[in-house]
Amino acid sequence: MLQTKRKSKPVIQGPIKRPAKIPVKMSSEERRAAIIKAVRRVFAEKGFDGTTTRELAVAAGVSEALLFKHFPNKEALYTAMQISCCSDEETSAVVEKLKALDPSASTLVLLTHFIISKIAGEKSANDDEGLLQTRLIVRSLTEDGEFARLFLKGRPTEGNHWIEACLNAAIDAGDAYGGPVRPSVGGWYMHHLAVMLKIHLLPAKPVVEYGIAHDKLVEQAVWFTLRGMGLKEETIKRYYNPKALALFGG
Repeated sequence: MLQTKRKSKPVIQGPIKRPAKIPVKMSSEERRAAIIKAVRRVFAEKGFDGTTTRELAVAAGVSEALLFKHFPNKEALYTAMQISCCSDEETSAVVEKLKALDPSASTLVLLTHFIISKIAGEKSANDDEGLLQTRLIVRSLTEDGEFARLFLKGRPTEGNHWIEACLNAAIDAGDAYGGPVRPSVGGWYMHHLAVMLKIHLLPAKPVVEYGIAHDKLVEQAVWFTLRGMGLKEETIKRYYNPKALALFGG
């Protein structure tokens, strides 16, 4: 009896999960912005070298041809993504208010609370962009550092100059001790502390159990930073009211 030869079934590979496609009716500028926003997660997870243009196109819900229509190569898209991460309209509004204040001990207290609260504050439903940004910075620091370097050249550097001016004014007014911490690096120490706090709090279960509520943790970091930069205890007590400062936008 002749046996009928079975046809081998083709191997079916699992389909690549594609997000909802970017709407067709978009201006060139809108589509470009949508692509930039969509690829952040891929770059954050795989880095520049580990990401293919096909993966970027899939994440953006467009074809590779359309991707290359807006960005000539992966480098151009990565650069555009970096620049977009360095802008924050919501924060810019508060920064403009801060710029209107004179350099002083009270302004330094406000700046310190705002920066640490902004970076290391509690996660919110809209914090996905902030988390992606943090992951991009951490990955950058383990690679060539270009993204972190570009990011820090923006608002963090500007804020550090303002902190230096406030600390010098506080020293001149007798509200802070001069030295040994140089005013030019005091702001960077604050920024680094806040970023490391955020990184340790990224997992659903924090890496370190600090034993206090999140808002109290932020307050402790503010006190630690201000004391470390040289502000006198009576000065901090005079100006630091977390609940009142939160109304300012911190």
